[in-house]
Formats: sequence, structure tokens, C-alpha cells
Amino acid sequence: MVPDIDDLAAAVAARVIEALPRGRLPITPEYLSADQVAQMTGFSPKWLEARRADRTGPPYIKIGHNVRYRTADVRAFMEAGEVQE
Repeated sequence: MVPDIDDLAAAVAARVIEALPRGRLPITPEYLSADQVAQMTGFSPKWLEARRADRTGPPYIKIGHNVRYRTADVRAFMEAGEVQE
């Protein structure tokens, strides 16, 4: 017997919700801090700061005194460095 797709989806959603700490969802925000970009890419926050200074890193925006990176821009920056063999 094949389970109904809606029943299966509901069961999976219930298991995911049970497994997550209360109130925390596994979503990637659209705008990332330098610390979040460092965690995502493996670059240090200091490296990102140096790349902002010489304008060779991923594009960023300033919101007041805060630096933010768009998730899509960080991914595009990383993919631009892909080496083809």
C-alpha cells in the first residue's frame, strides 16, 4: 500500500518540528552578518573586513553602522571562484 502524499508530508513535518529546538527554524536569512558569512564560507571576519577595504570580496551593504551581505551575493562570489578542470 502506498501512503497518501499529504499524510507522508504531514508526518515528515511533524518529525522535523519535534527535532528542532523550540522556536528555531532552519532558514537562511536574506541578509547575513560578517560572522554568519564567515561561518558559511570558512573565511574569517577579518578576511571579509580586508576584502571590504580593498573592494575585492563579496558585495555588501551598510545599514547604519552594520555591514550585511545578501545570501545570493555570497553564493555568487563563491561560485565565481570555481575552478574548471
